[in-house]
Amino acid sequence: RQEDDGRGVAEEHFSVDNIRKYFARSPPLSAQDNDGWRPREHVAFLFSEDDEEFHNLIRNHMVMPFILGDFFPGHGAEVAGGKYFALVKPNADGAPIPNAGGASVDADVRGIVIGSTWRRCGSKLGVDESSLDVADYLLGQYDNFLQFAGQKDGATRCAQIVQLLLANHVDHAVSDPLVAVQLDASNAFCSVSRQPQFDVLAGKASRSYDDGRVQVGDELPRPRTLDKYWGYFLSMQGIASTMRFSDNQ
Repeated sequence: RQEDDGRGVAEEHFSVDNIRKYFARSPPLSAQDNDGWRPREHVAFLFSEDDEEFHNLIRNHMVMPFILGDFFPGHGAEVAGGKYFALVKPNADGAPIPNAGGASVDADVRGIVIGSTWRRCGSKLGVDESSLDVADYLLGQYDNFLQFAGQKDGATRCAQIVQLLLANHVDHAVSDPLVAVQLDASNAFCSVSRQPQFDVLAGKASRSYDDGRVQVGDELPRPRTLDKYWGYFLSMQGIASTMRFSDNQ
């Protein structure tokens, strides 16, 4: 998008009113971020008074820097980091998974990083702004594409659609099979290399992909609406950060 269009997007989708609504609708007693903020109990309270100047200061200095990647270079590692928690999460299907440290066999120990609540606010508003354009792009590229990510209980909806398709495919034959392929995007935060993500954002391959079918310098298709979030991805996932383990019991 052009600069003027991008400014309009920032004013509309990252407005004080949308930021206020995000914190007001946050679940109560949610996890503290790495600075101790709770979105509902601490931040939503800041919007209780009719103080437009103060609210714009929160928007411009606490939320928008995460979208624009506008931080002092020396503080990049601190902004990109967070506290690392080891959580015990019960398995939904009860499948036994061996765990070290004496955890129950019907539970799974999973790591989670709690970052800044201001970053989560910016991320949510960014997803709300770009999700329709991304969905339209994918639906336009692939005639048989169905989107379930971002929906409440998307996995259940996906399973129901697959069952519906199978029930109506009465003329099944070996020569004409019905195949459902489920794709799940890799979480770049946990990836060994995040370069593929930046190649997609840049629209050009820096190395070969897909068993050599994509070569260095080849153009990579992408929704252009993601261009304005380059600063966000660079500040969050393009900087090495020190991992800090939480000492909370």
